[in-house]
Amino acid sequence: THLLPVVYRTDFSLKQPWQEEISMFWCLEAFLGEEPLGQDDMWYCPECKEHRQANKKLDLWKLPDVLVIHLKRFTYCRYSKDKIDTFVDYPVHDLDLSKYVKSKDGQTYLYELYAVSNHYGGMGGGHYTACAKLMDENKWYCFDDSFVATANESDIKSSAAYVLFYRRVRSESETSEMEVD
Repeated sequence: THLLPVVYRTDFSLKQPWQEEISMFWCLEAFLGEEPLGQDDMWYCPECKEHRQANKKLDLWKLPDVLVIHLKRFTYCRYSKDKIDTFVDYPVHDLDLSKYVKSKDGQTYLYELYAVSNHYGGMGGGHYTACAKLMDENKWYCFDDSFVATANESDIKSSAAYVLFYRRVRSESETSEMEVD
């Protein structure tokens, strides 16, 4: 088999045993970082007629009003599968993604968390719960099968967070521009 040279090596590692907590922004930067394609994903160059190692890079050009962020909680390698239990610190208020959006259209991309889906357990099985904010009451509730309870905002963050749901908060000028359109 033909070995490829390392074109790019990222400093991002999915699971570092000494790491008890990481920021969601660290995860986002890892997701948006450039990474090399492997030997099974080589690019065919039409000019030199050879398969070559290439890099892939994702960019954000525009973001939706409802943003769903799926945290990678499972890792797979040839011989094992594992659950990633690292606590990801994510903002509840004022998630500002404006600096990550490539389109410079003057809009702000500011979000508020309104729900979290949690996964407890491992690869072979587990249990899902959720916390959601009832906007009319400005209160958080936690849902666990048939059990529902009010929750403090400080209690909704945990290392079990799996899917985060954000709604876009527009500035007054953006809201008034939308009303004119």
